[in-house]
Amino acid sequence: MLASNGSKVARFWFNAHKDKNMRLLRQQTVILTLILLLVVGIAPAKATDPGSYSTYDQSLFLDVDWYHENLITTADLWNGGLDGESGMGVYQDDFDGYFHVQLDQRWRQQRLQASTSIAQSRAIYMNVEAYHAAGPDEGARFLQAVNLGVEFLLTHFWDETHGGFYWLVNAKGDTVDSMKQGYGNVHPIFALAQAYRVTQNPDHLAAALEQLDVFTAEFLDPDYACAIAPGFSRDFSEVIGVNNVDVFTHFFEALLSLHDVTTEDTQAEIDGWINQCGDFLVGTLYHDQEGFTDRGYVAYNYDENWQPAQAPYSRETQWSGARHATTGHNIELAYLLSRAIERGFNPEWLDTAHKLLMFCETHAIDPTTGGMLYEITDYDGRPLEGNPDNPFYIWWAQAETARALLHFLVVRGEDRYAEMFKKVEYLFNALLTDQEYGGLFDSLDSRNDLAPVGTWKANIWKVNYHYSMFFAEVLRLQTVYPECIAELNAECITCG
Repeated sequence: MLASNGSKVARFWFNAHKDKNMRLLRQQTVILTLILLLVVGIAPAKATDPGSYSTYDQSLFLDVDWYHENLITTADLWNGGLDGESGMGVYQDDFDGYFHVQLDQRWRQQRLQASTSIAQSRAIYMNVEAYHAAGPDEGARFLQAVNLGVEFLLTHFWDETHGGFYWLVNAKGDTVDSMKQGYGNVHPIFALAQAYRVTQNPDHLAAALEQLDVFTAEFLDPDYACAIAPGFSRDFSEVIGVNNVDVFTHFFEALLSLHDVTTEDTQAEIDGWINQCGDFLVGTLYHDQEGFTDRGYVAYNYDENWQPAQAPYSRETQWSGARHATTGHNIELAYLLSRAIERGFNPEWLDTAHKLLMFCETHAIDPTTGGMLYEITDYDGRPLEGNPDNPFYIWWAQAETARALLHFLVVRGEDRYAEMFKKVEYLFNALLTDQEYGGLFDSLDSRNDLAPVGTWKANIWKVNYHYSMFFAEVLRLQTVYPECIAELNAECITCG
């Protein structure tokens, strides 16, 4: 259900004079950030020793302390590199909130002409989780990164004229590409909601809600509940791109994050969107695999009627209209549906979550390694001819697989996922993670004894988001379901 005009007026007190008040919001954020820096100071640069899987307690099913330590360590590597002065530049004295996300294997900065609103948002989120894990006494450096990152996002990525977030901005704050990419406009909602979780700065929540207002007004297809346009020109006059599930996935994720940090009428409105979007996923985006009723998929690309795209697959059109089931998003959405149900939403969605998982288990997850070898397939689950990624375990899909399997084991009592999780956990933490310098390789080659491929640590599409999501879920499960984790650790039959 859509929000009433009255609730929007109450929620967005600044809407009547949006431009003026958004400028005031930015100014207040800058002032508050400067005060924070004067109080706590810039974190001194210090070397970071990369974590290693060799320190994981193999007598346990889940070494939560190891995850806690390595979530923090990896954030330090991203922020400051091995020496504390490289990485994204966060621990440098002149850091202004722009995260430099082009890094080589040793966390040294490489040339970066411009960054995206997605990368900026993900770097903010990474530091949110690091601060949440470290706590206020030990995590001040991460809170600084969050505040400065949000300041840069709102000052330089936000379009004061038309609303929404620009796609590309350079280190000087200049706009390089002013298009309003859908993914790049939904991820800031998520980052701002997450930032508010640790900063409790009302400006951060107000900015998230303001962008939600822009997004629901401009991006949603009026003919469908929760169908989302792929992107627009700066003034929203021209649609750019092809209908896809990627933008939807992260809108659903952002709504769940907003649910967690809002109350009363605002939360009720957001819950209405969550219900619409969950039903749209289950009733429209999801399709049973032909000939089966226990498994199915979401496509990556959809036609104008939100039916799975039918154009033949090619690498050139993979993200612009070609037919393929996106198993990586299958397992990500299965997790998000289950998390929505944990929050009190429609329990009938769990049936679709199980079907999405079954499709992945049957067609995409390798039974030997536990990893997701085929992050995309045809609609019948077969590998796509001509897909150059077929031999590779891609980094993000392994994080989503590990997170989902552990979640369904602990929260849904799916014991058969225990062994699968331990396999992909090893693949992710021992093989996909660089044991010498820390951080993730791009992928592992199934044809070459799982040798790493792509040793760079960061680019605009590879930031520490999926890693942080997985590790944060481990810590959440320990907090919410301690008895279950204790039982798994006490009775572990897969541990060495």
